Amino acid sequence: MLMTLEQNEVVSLKFAGIKSELKLALDDADAKMLDLITAALDYVRELRIGDPVPSELTSGRASWDVTDQHRMIAHNRVTMQLVSWMSGDEMLITDPVELAQVVDDPKTKAKISSAFGEAAKALGIGEDRKEDVVSLIANLADELSFIEALRMQMHEIERMFKKVEELEAKYKSEMSVMEMIAPIKRLFIIALDGFHQSFDQVDAQTGEILSALTNIAQVTRFIRENRDDLHRRLWAWEDMIEAWSKLAPKRSAQAEDRLAELYRFLAQRFLPRNEWELFSQALEKMDKGKKRRTEFIW
Repeated sequence: MLMTLEQNEVVSLKFAGIKSELKLALDDADAKMLDLITAALDYVRELRIGDPVPSELTSGRASWDVTDQHRMIAHNRVTMQLVSWMSGDEMLITDPVELAQVVDDPKTKAKISSAFGEAAKALGIGEDRKEDVVSLIANLADELSFIEALRMQMHEIERMFKKVEELEAKYKSEMSVMEMIAPIKRLFIIALDGFHQSFDQVDAQTGEILSALTNIAQVTRFIRENRDDLHRRLWAWEDMIEAWSKLAPKRSAQAEDRLAELYRFLAQRFLPRNEWELFSQALEKMDKGKKRRTEFIW
């Protein structure tokens, strides 16, 4: 808890300490309230007096919103899965441009209505109740729209990595910078691999459209769990994404500052403890104007 005292002095109090000082039992209303805030801070950056509890804890719905573009991408995705399933060769397309091209094809549009009827029959609800399938598709697409929004953020991180590679080419003759870029790339790949694995898991779970529609409640829980996990992990990148989106990939003092910031950011999150100690020592020497220590264990 952060609170301001006299002379604008900010005091930070840990919840555990508050509970201890007030001698709150586990089932006390105030203790439960602090526990609820702790859980809520997995979904929002801060809570102030009067703020609502994040909807993730009440209804499971996301407390943040997506754009119409994200909704369209998700709807096109599941619609195409349904059409390709009816054709006997189900495929999963996640590229927005490719999806739009396929969905806009007149031949595809002609198949969509039939696909809903065939799906209703396969689900055992009757071909004449294809509106129920339309509703199921809409619900699944709505849940997946948040995944598509997060996927776009991940693509921004991939573009950052491309800029690092472009800077690598610009600085290939300057060893002091190259010694920083090499570990940045190694740590960056660890980060990207983690994101790719998470998105691959969601895609695999929702890749078979009939199975997803048959087990819609279970699939929805899975999507939401991964949505919340990815959202938390991508939060940390927001400032980096904004800073690097404005950076021209050319030799400059700004580029070197951005690389140093990125190195710190990645090292804090993906560097093993023993390497982090060496990294911290290197930063101290850099701050003192001494020669940078470049010993790393990979």
